[in-house]
Amino acid sequence: MKHPSITINTIDDLAAGAEALFELDPRFRALHAQNGLPRLRRRDGGLAGLAHIVVGQLISTKAANSIWARVETALSPFDVARISEMEVSDLAGYGLTRAKATAIINAAKAEHEGTFSFAALAHLDDDRAAAELKKLRGVGQWTADIYLVTCLGRRDAWPAGDLAVRAGVQLFEQLGDMPSIADMPVHGERWRPWRSVAACYLWGLYASHRQREVGI
Repeated sequence: MKHPSITINTIDDLAAGAEALFELDPRFRALHAQNGLPRLRRRDGGLAGLAHIVVGQLISTKAANSIWARVETALSPFDVARISEMEVSDLAGYGLTRAKATAIINAAKAEHEGTFSFAALAHLDDDRAAAELKKLRGVGQWTADIYLVTCLGRRDAWPAGDLAVRAGVQLFEQLGDMPSIADMPVHGERWRPWRSVAACYLWGLYASHRQREVGI
């Protein structure tokens, strides 16, 4: 078995992390036997990565993909100087709410003005990186956690506020009700330091459950 990496950047890293997770909780080995290795959830970081996450907040995957295609086409290569000077109404015209458009422009301004650095996040531990992200107006805990998982590849980030991860925990633990956000740290504690890997399995579990519900 490949020695587990401290970050999850490749499918091999995910597979090695999965083996480490199986040692902590063998139930994931059984889940793996049923559904296979989950999808690697990685994307480029920086303003583009954050914008992609912001676009997907609180809307369906289908809608998010459609809006992101328009935003990416309009903003690529995500020059912070240009985006920082955009009007909120212009960015909202691509299908974003004004709040989401404002968050993206604010992040661009912070990077451009030197009060925030996406590159510096790689050198911070999880808690400090999340804290720095949350200093950006419009960025909350969920956005910060998803950035840690998908853009920084952190192996132990735990997106406790993500609805699909919470639903995955409900299915995995066979709970009567979906756990509250406040209860999620307790559920994730046993999977340290591989909570991001656990989250990937839980996302996959919830997705397969939804597909069965709709008969896909």
